[in-house]
Amino acid sequence: MVPVVSFGENELYRRRAHCNLIPNGIIWGRLLAGYIPLRHPVVTVVGKPIHVKQNTNPTDNDVDKLHHEYIQAVEELFEVNKHTYRSEHVKLEIV
Repeated sequence: MVPVVSFGENELYRRRAHCNLIPNGIIWGRLLAGYIPLRHPVVTVVGKPIHVKQNTNPTDNDVDKLHHEYIQAVEELFEVNKHTYRSEHVKLEIV
């Protein structure tokens, strides 16, 4: 497994579409096209691989341990790189 974090994805979409209303009531702009991504660079940072031994019958504890290790690696990757990609204001939320 390899931890990966992408910076700039939150800036691709905005909740409120940009549109204009001309005098005859016709709407034009991004609203007509639905959710089109905005132009914004996205940088993906790849961390160190987490080596996993093959286990044909993993226990819940095995899965939880590996999951915790992966989440910890993603959080560390984010913290180390957030200043480089101007994401100090972003709070990492893993759901």
